[in-house]
Amino acid sequence: MKPVIDNLEELKMRKTLSRLIPVALLAIGMQAHAQGASKATVDVVGQGIGGAVVSEDGATIIRTRGGVSASLTMPTPLSGDYLYPGGVDAGHPEVFTGWLFVFNNPAACSGGVCDDDDLGATPARGGAYNFAGHVVGGSTLNLAGHASVGSQPFGGVPLDNPLGAEIHLAVAPHGVSLPEQMPGQIKTPIGDSSLWWLAIFVP
Repeated sequence: MKPVIDNLEELKMRKTLSRLIPVALLAIGMQAHAQGASKATVDVVGQGIGGAVVSEDGATIIRTRGGVSASLTMPTPLSGDYLYPGGVDAGHPEVFTGWLFVFNNPAACSGGVCDDDDLGATPARGGAYNFAGHVVGGSTLNLAGHASVGSQPFGGVPLDNPLGAEIHLAVAPHGVSLPEQMPGQIKTPIGDSSLWWLAIFVP
């Protein structure tokens, strides 16, 4: 029956992705090592700054002179068991997007803390990149991507200081997958930092 075939295809795709992501990250790591890059790993915390740890050592970035590679792994939030942006419904499967915020001059962040106020043409020169987006039905959420120096961000200022920027990785919840809104649903920001899972890397 077709639903069974679809489920089998989905299962095969998830298994393939679970094998490919570690291989891709290993390749990135080897290339980065050759370029004299730096690697950092931190915990992923629950929704909002100050949230409880949901994935110990779950986020990693690799900095090179050419850009920042990012990966984040955490348990998939249970449908209906967390905060959703207004107008978004729970369901199955659900959509999550990954955002890479760069603050090129973190010493100039307002109030000594880099946040939304420091995006754009501010002294901190902050920008936001959509580094991943997935429809997730399994128990683990894996996001991986890259931002290159000078590449166009979704908003704000392009990355120009990959070795010295403060980097925030954020996971945004979009609720139930809506086929009629694809691919925009996995490429568009939603909510604010109070609704995101976060990992913060200070240079």
